[in-house]
Amino acid sequence: SQEWFLRNSRILRIDFLSKIKVFDAGVHNIIYFYRKADGSGNRPERRVHEEEFGNVRLLPTDGQGNLTNRAYFPGEEQTATFAVPTVLLADICYMSVGMVVHADEKMENGALKGSFELSDLVSEHRDALHSRPFVEGKHLARWLLERQKWLEWGTVRAPGQFRRLTFPELYEVKEKILVLRVAGKVVRACYDDGKLHCNHTSIVCLPWHALSGVQNGSLKKAARYKGEKPLRPDLPEREQLEKNSHKFGVKFLLAIMNSRTASDYLQSIRRSNTDLYPDDWKKLPIPDVPPEKQTPIVALVDQILAVKKADKTADITALEAQINSLVNALYHLSDDEIAVVEGRV
Repeated sequence: SQEWFLRNSRILRIDFLSKIKVFDAGVHNIIYFYRKADGSGNRPERRVHEEEFGNVRLLPTDGQGNLTNRAYFPGEEQTATFAVPTVLLADICYMSVGMVVHADEKMENGALKGSFELSDLVSEHRDALHSRPFVEGKHLARWLLERQKWLEWGTVRAPGQFRRLTFPELYEVKEKILVLRVAGKVVRACYDDGKLHCNHTSIVCLPWHALSGVQNGSLKKAARYKGEKPLRPDLPEREQLEKNSHKFGVKFLLAIMNSRTASDYLQSIRRSNTDLYPDDWKKLPIPDVPPEKQTPIVALVDQILAVKKADKTADITALEAQINSLVNALYHLSDDEIAVVEGRV
């Protein structure tokens, strides 16, 4: 909708109220002033209200035709860059939100609407009906999940009548990363080697090579093999993405994603104040380093996973600090940049 209004209306003004508590809910409120008119020659005004209504500070702007959806976010004109070779996470991993687990209201002329929802399909225990390990975003903690349920599978309604099906290979891989989609400033990325299924409150992240040979409509929107029809030269080649992904260990990626550096970077580019979407994560630059530089970080992740499996409440602050230190070094951050990342400045 942001892109649509940029191209199909005249945006007179955008008022940002994030520094003013308008409602009890923890959201950042914005007031948009649109006009149903041509905006090609328009230069929208962007204002931040400081502490109280009317005490405004003007933000940089541009001709409406030159603006992107970042115009709807205050104080984010500059995005951090790194002085080391990096590879975007999108070029290493395929990312997607999980299933929408309720009745598809569009099927059977709407007759299914409301016929079942998530709570009707999950169980605390595995049985013949509930055979798929399942988590929601709220079940994910950093590094490991907090709890697991079991999802009904192989019946008429599950998964055939789900609102959003996804595809089975997304979950049934050797190892992957699950990320809480609704995220504040603390990122929650979780390791999975148990073929967990999830709903749309989680993001599934897995190396491209884990999907080698899998072809479907969802994957064709992101990348295509050479000669795959219809041809889309504007999309990345699957062969190159799969080659890229072999260079990075899943646990190494998990450490980067849970690091303070990644969290700080994501705060600067995220599109929403409440959610981190797959498109936000895809822009995360991953240090392009050889296996020998990944090994010590992976060893620390293994220690964290072992400690957390033994005791979910265990204090891993020291281990996380070691990971953050190694990740900072991979990005070649200066002392001043580290101070910003750690919130000391």
